[in-house]
Amino acid sequence: MGTPVAVTAGSDDQVETRSGRRRSARRTTRRFPFARRAARARRRQQGVLLGVVAGLVAFAALLPLMTGSIARTMVDNRVRDLGALGRTVEVRALPDGGTVPSTASLAPLLGPQWDGIASPVVQQQRITAVATVAGATGRVTLLGRAGFCDRVRVTAGRCPTSRFEVMVPGAPGKTGGVAPGDRVVLVQDNGVNVPVRRTLLVTGLFTPREPAADYWSATSVPQGVATLAGAEGRTVPPPTWLTPLASFTGTVPPPVDRNGPPPPADRESPRSLGWSNVQTTAFRQLIPLAFSYDKLDQARGAVERTRSLASAAQPPVDVTENVTFLDEGVRGDVEQVQVIAPLLLAQLVLLQVVLVWVVLRALLTQRRTEVALVRLRSPGARGARRLVLGELLPPLLVGLPVGMALAYALQALLRTIWVPGPAGWSWPALAAGAAAASVCVVLLLVLVRGVVRTPISALLRTVPPRQRRWSLSAVETVLLTLAAGMLVAVATGNLTGAPVLVTPLVIALAVGLLVGGLLVPLGNRVAGRLLDRGRLPSLLALTGLARRPSTRQLILALTAAGALLAFGASTLVLGQANRVAATKAATGAPVRMLAIDVPGLVEPQNLVRVVDQVDPQRRHLAPVYQVRSGSSDGPVTLVGEPATMSRITSKVNGIDPWAALRDAPSGDGALPAVVSSWSAPASEGSFSAPSLRVQDADYSVVSRVPIIPGAGENTVITPLAPQLPTADRRDLSAEIWSDGSDPALEQRARSALVAAGYTSVTVERASTTQRRLDESASAYGLQLGLVVAAGSVVVAVLVLVAVLSSQAAGRRRDRAALERAGVSRGVLGRAGRLETALTVAPLLLGGAVGWLGARLAAPSIPWFTQPPPYRVEGVVPPVLPALLAVGAGLVVVALAALLGPSGAVPALTRGSRRGHESPGSAGAPARAGVRSPAVPRERSEGAPWRRR
Repeated sequence: MGTPVAVTAGSDDQVETRSGRRRSARRTTRRFPFARRAARARRRQQGVLLGVVAGLVAFAALLPLMTGSIARTMVDNRVRDLGALGRTVEVRALPDGGTVPSTASLAPLLGPQWDGIASPVVQQQRITAVATVAGATGRVTLLGRAGFCDRVRVTAGRCPTSRFEVMVPGAPGKTGGVAPGDRVVLVQDNGVNVPVRRTLLVTGLFTPREPAADYWSATSVPQGVATLAGAEGRTVPPPTWLTPLASFTGTVPPPVDRNGPPPPADRESPRSLGWSNVQTTAFRQLIPLAFSYDKLDQARGAVERTRSLASAAQPPVDVTENVTFLDEGVRGDVEQVQVIAPLLLAQLVLLQVVLVWVVLRALLTQRRTEVALVRLRSPGARGARRLVLGELLPPLLVGLPVGMALAYALQALLRTIWVPGPAGWSWPALAAGAAAASVCVVLLLVLVRGVVRTPISALLRTVPPRQRRWSLSAVETVLLTLAAGMLVAVATGNLTGAPVLVTPLVIALAVGLLVGGLLVPLGNRVAGRLLDRGRLPSLLALTGLARRPSTRQLILALTAAGALLAFGASTLVLGQANRVAATKAATGAPVRMLAIDVPGLVEPQNLVRVVDQVDPQRRHLAPVYQVRSGSSDGPVTLVGEPATMSRITSKVNGIDPWAALRDAPSGDGALPAVVSSWSAPASEGSFSAPSLRVQDADYSVVSRVPIIPGAGENTVITPLAPQLPTADRRDLSAEIWSDGSDPALEQRARSALVAAGYTSVTVERASTTQRRLDESASAYGLQLGLVVAAGSVVVAVLVLVAVLSSQAAGRRRDRAALERAGVSRGVLGRAGRLETALTVAPLLLGGAVGWLGARLAAPSIPWFTQPPPYRVEGVVPPVLPALLAVGAGLVVVALAALLGPSGAVPALTRGSRRGHESPGSAGAPARAGVRSPAVPRERSEGAPWRRR
């Protein structure tokens, strides 16, 4: 009878025998030396597994983290865009009875419920009256606001402290003859109450200490001057005079006695008499840095509390606030982000789950022989399960804290370079990370269960039997069916909205399954032809891929990674292009200067004279008139110079609507007009619309275009020349459109407009509209595709490194056997490079699938948070960004495959001396006293190019 043997694991993972006399000593002292020795020999594989699990946990936790960051950023952006007036929460006392309401009764309505998110309460009262200064008269705003003395810089005199004292804005010598100590007369006559005449003492002159501060919102103090009328009699903004709140006390003037004699115009009103139409308000302003997404609940409750108090107040109180509008807008933003972001990041998380599955299968495949040998021993299946779990479970558990730390590091990086905003601990992120780690543990348990239950004879087989056909599993059948159904639904338009974002991944997984399944059957046929033609490098590369069980999983993961990479790049670039197109369609020109004529005293021809003066060649500026109908849904006429407008206005999809008006004749006395197809007062024939004259004019449609840039609903465009000589309409909007290339010229144009009699000039820039679109919820959500693209490259590198690391021992044996068989290193090098190319080729296939998925999904992707009423977005993504992204990813993955420690080229080209001397190498001489087990012919990997 032969000597009994015991099976142990050597440091080189090979099986060797020991004398039976040492079996009893080792059995009791050390229960399972296999796990410890295998862990020491495969620390690199455990590191890869730890990195894969940590990446899965990080991106799973990043989903709620980024959703919260984007929500906070949306709140910050909306609060910033509101401006000072929009951030104001105001309560106003309505006149009731014979006494002017007091500001002290309003302050409690804006009580502590607003603390922490709004500035302190500011109480104020104001009226509008006619002042007489140095013989000139004009309207002024008399304002009493708590704490104004601390907000001004006194340029002369002192700050008023007593009733009927006033401080005038300006500097000495620039106030039209007003100086401290002068007395000015204010007269208030609203036609309903008895006129009030009051003589005020000017105690000082002032300028705002911080003109841009929110404290001065809704006042003209920064632009105010004491001069009440210009030299030419044109209207200027009413200046704001400051006075203590005591100046507004008193009784409300009684109604005018229509039957009695009028009161004397030069008689001073009694001091007990107050003012008419006093606006008594108290307000607080939201603090942009303090009002955040986390404070929305407090703000919502504060609004409800203020409105509740106002409804019970006497006299009646009106509440004005934009918090409700802000809250509704942020809710819509967050809802859209919570739909888009999970669908994008969840694809990356799903891809990483596939990566974990691939890595675990590769590691368990490498341990099949050990599991078989442990099952032959006393512990049996239970011991084999403990062996594998003891080695692979710790990296999964450690991956949770490492992944959470990585998630917060990624969030900090993205906050620095992309989405600003505060960071904090997130319990949903921890729950998502723990769920991802639990999925990894469940996958390990399921795979270990399958390995442990596999027959021992199958476990000892290192190479799977040859496949001549491909069979589908239940999971693969479901995935292929789902991909086919989704492809049909998206192509036919039955699947729309954010769910179409998952189309590329599902299709890529299906394509990866098809290619991976057909690799072995087709590879066998191609290998035969290569063998007949004597192409040894190609034969070695192809059979090397086809004979390894992990090849299918590798193709699956790389195809999906390439699809996400191309889809993320395509949607990112296409989304930016669509937002640019939407900006051009909404604004019409890079810069628009709106000349405001409040009293309606400026002749329409003055606008053209200004442009003739500043830019006579029309190189950068164009005069434009916009005339609206009396009804809100009536036609709107946009009048301009066709040649100049064609040169200056923005083009959407290359269409120039003004080109059709250059030589368009007038038919039957009707003026030529171009209308938009999405909204027009008439699609053909003649119609009536406003003109530059008081009477409407007849127009004839000469062309229809999809969009007129800068025009709204029911807008028509028509030439300026036929209407300008007889223009006499004053209720129109006069604008100057600029190409934005000369800011100095624009400044001169603004000054010329004011000099021409326009009250003020408002400038609208396309860059502002573009910034708001780029900071919308849909833009932030779709920009996460860049994160998904970068993550897909990382996944591709990790899956390649993990698979090559698990194949390192087999590649060393292949190399040693081939070199002993006489294959030169040059042939092995070419075979290794070709195998690397074939290994990373699925990334290109996935890129094509990703671009196709972007093309199919483009019509249904939510490009805008608030879509425009016309269709402006493109649906064909550019090919170049996808090619560049996939090409960059291909270079990174190929370098990882070529230069990695377990890459194809190092495994086939490095020196093989160590492989020849190692006990477990193929063909190594048996040591004394050691009997190697018999190896069946189908396990041999020594001559893969021989035809059997």
